Amino acid sequence: MNKIHEIPDFFEKLFNTKPFSIVFSIICAMLIWFSVSVTTYNTTHVKYYNVPVSVDLSGTPADANGLSTVSCDVEKVTVQLEGNRSQIGRLKQEDLTAYLQAGNISTSGEYSFEISVRSSTDISFSIDNVVPSHATVKLDKIESKSFDVTASFPNIRVTSGHAFNKTDVTCEPSVIEITGPSAQLAEISKVEVYSDKFVEISSLYSLYTSEVRLYTEEGALMDSDQLKIPSTNFQIMIPVLTQKELALTYDIRNAFSGFDLNWLRERLHLSQESITLASQTNTEFVKRDSWNIGYVTLDDINLDFSEEMQITLSDEYINQSGFQQVTLALDNDGLASKEFWIDSDNIYIINAPKDYKCHIITRSMPITIIGDETELDQLSKQDIIVTVDLMNYNVQQSTTGSPDAIISISASAKLNTEEDAGNEEQTTEPSDENFIRLWAVGNYHVAVYFEEVTVPETEPSETAPETEDFITFYSDYNTDSIN
Repeated sequence: MNKIHEIPDFFEKLFNTKPFSIVFSIICAMLIWFSVSVTTYNTTHVKYYNVPVSVDLSGTPADANGLSTVSCDVEKVTVQLEGNRSQIGRLKQEDLTAYLQAGNISTSGEYSFEISVRSSTDISFSIDNVVPSHATVKLDKIESKSFDVTASFPNIRVTSGHAFNKTDVTCEPSVIEITGPSAQLAEISKVEVYSDKFVEISSLYSLYTSEVRLYTEEGALMDSDQLKIPSTNFQIMIPVLTQKELALTYDIRNAFSGFDLNWLRERLHLSQESITLASQTNTEFVKRDSWNIGYVTLDDINLDFSEEMQITLSDEYINQSGFQQVTLALDNDGLASKEFWIDSDNIYIINAPKDYKCHIITRSMPITIIGDETELDQLSKQDIIVTVDLMNYNVQQSTTGSPDAIISISASAKLNTEEDAGNEEQTTEPSDENFIRLWAVGNYHVAVYFEEVTVPETEPSETAPETEDFITFYSDYNTDSIN
């Protein structure tokens, strides 16, 4: 009983101690401050971090015009809210969503939208601050467009003697449909199916890949993050051709016997010495080392000769070199040109028709000779022989005509100058060193009178007019070409 009476005495003594008085005073002050704060200041500020930004155009003019969000440069924001102390403290970060106020935008483009905040709860609050306060958004129509695809396989190699037939490379599927912003679809110039596989092939090869690359018209690689490209396994079929480099050759026609063709070929130069051809047939080039591009005639080769010769190929060949023509030109260093007047004594007719007697009307004709300058200085007009071959000549109703003349040059002058004084015998046929290096330039004709041969019956036929009588009315040359 005495102990019970001692308890009040204990508290009385405790309250009378200084430390207890100080602690008690602090607690009372805090209770008073809290009471005043709750009753007088009933709102507070709360900050939330990493609030996700949502772009929703539903119900807006942009949505009504078929626009969609292509990109937004803000994904999360920091938000400071103000609300009732007893309410806002219950808000969590996941209850909040930042959204864009799209306004009345109705056309595609890039815009800056203000960012606001809403809650999925019924707790009321006001927004103090949003960082960042605006987001840049690109709006555009989302469309689908089909594109033809091309194949790219930079690391595929062919074995020696083979080449790609790139014109016949196929890709399946050959068309792909891409979905995305219309503006970005319009920038696509080329869709490439790409493979980086390393392999060496010698025949038809199948390559599989699913990598697709997009390029602009300028050849720049495009970013496809905003585009929807279907995942497709493409099959690339790569044909392989047999390939060979062939020497280019040509013919020289109308060269007379004894002319030094090898010497002339050394002076004629092609702008391209060889061509690379390919064929789908493996055996096409087994026995072929050269490709003939045509011919030139000797009488067309003058001192300034230069001629374009076309490369003509049949369907089984493919030109891998790229050029379609070559130039054949004459190196005229050490060559000269000179004109000679040839008398009728050096004009001969061969293969005359049996029913006619042929009379040469042309008494003299100018002939231009070009060739080695040293030999040309030794040449005389007696060494120039004009031959008229009537083998395939058609004698018309007219008794006069102008058949083609073939010009050749004898080696007599050259052989005579090279005759060894100590030798009594002279070579009758020219050796390699004695080939003629001179030729006539231009086309020549000889005027000929054809006298038909008839067998007399009762009376002798009239005497044929003398050859000279026809000179006055027939000429195949200018007035100074027939003397």
